[in-house]
Amino acid sequence: MTGPLPRAERAPAPDLARGVALLGIALANAPLHLTGLALGPGARPEEAGPADRAVDAVVAAFVDNRAFPVFTALFAFGLVVMARRMRDSGLPWPQARTVLLRRCAWLAVFGLVHGVLLFDGDILLSYGVLGLAVVGIWLRASDRSLLWWGGLALPVAVAFAAFDGLSTPAGEEGLFGLSTETFAGGLVLRAVGAPVLLAVTPLLVLVLLPPAVLGVLAARRGVLEHPEQHLPLLRRVALVGAAVSVLGSLPLVAASLQLVTWPTWADAAAAALHGITGLAGAAAFLAGVAWFVATRTAGGPVTGALVAVGRRSLTCYLLQSLVMVPVLAPWGLGLGGGTGTAVASLVAVGAYLLGVALSLVLERAGRPGPAEALLRRLTYGPCPRSASVAGAPR
Repeated sequence: MTGPLPRAERAPAPDLARGVALLGIALANAPLHLTGLALGPGARPEEAGPADRAVDAVVAAFVDNRAFPVFTALFAFGLVVMARRMRDSGLPWPQARTVLLRRCAWLAVFGLVHGVLLFDGDILLSYGVLGLAVVGIWLRASDRSLLWWGGLALPVAVAFAAFDGLSTPAGEEGLFGLSTETFAGGLVLRAVGAPVLLAVTPLLVLVLLPPAVLGVLAARRGVLEHPEQHLPLLRRVALVGAAVSVLGSLPLVAASLQLVTWPTWADAAAAALHGITGLAGAAAFLAGVAWFVATRTAGGPVTGALVAVGRRSLTCYLLQSLVMVPVLAPWGLGLGGGTGTAVASLVAVGAYLLGVALSLVLERAGRPGPAEALLRRLTYGPCPRSASVAGAPR
């Protein structure tokens, strides 16, 4: 069985987690669309009003370096689940591995196209390459081996997070006389930068590996699929992880809000702490969602809408760029020029809500998102309509 998992058989916790975390992705990416502003620690504008500061505080404490590890863990979780389903259907591992590698390769292509055409902050390319490495090296490794690899990659992830503490002066990007002020100029610049992005992507795989290990281990133990069997563990992880995450975010929050003034090395250290404790925040979020699912007898309309988004997270992620970039870019409506994070975050929330509306329409029609349908077709080939509408692939 290599087709999409029927909706009735899908565990709600992973989809619910994706649906909620996707809002975090939108909010985390929102400042990347601002132009003409000097950025301080945490990539937050140095000149900001009260509303911007309030948004910056909330996002830095609860979203930045917390939302993307959640998605990374869920991505790795999905690979384990797909491999397990193919094994249970009798498909030999070499063939299953080929299917998974093809899916990850196409996801990387999606990311490269997305990054060149619209948004150079794309994460799909890194996820695709991460998937190739996970399937090729770590998917069938022992738990002990996974933990060793995750531990070895952790210093790289911490060092990468430290760069969030650096300030960036205001200035207009340009190369060869090109500028991001026009769509064509930005397109050429992103295309020229694509080889560099491809070259550094293997390094990003190491950055993403620790949360990916978390996702693989969670899938092996059924923590998200059968949360009712793990309630004591889920409570401990949710409560302790949330406390560690919030406390670890405070130094960078203080620096980004300019409540304190530290030397550059201290800002980098605060950012590194923010990044490492983000793993605890991601684990706490996933545990909290699973805890919620395990203790609820039925989901309400809000939960149903979030699950629908989670089932179409690829479509909704790409939709965010289709909305946010034209609204905020200089060549579009230009709302990202000279404004702050409050305005950008409102646009991000609007893009997310549009994804919710689209997901609900598709859910009621029993159809996957268009991006999920295309990825599935490229991975598995054509399938009967009865299978294609059963639900989006993980």
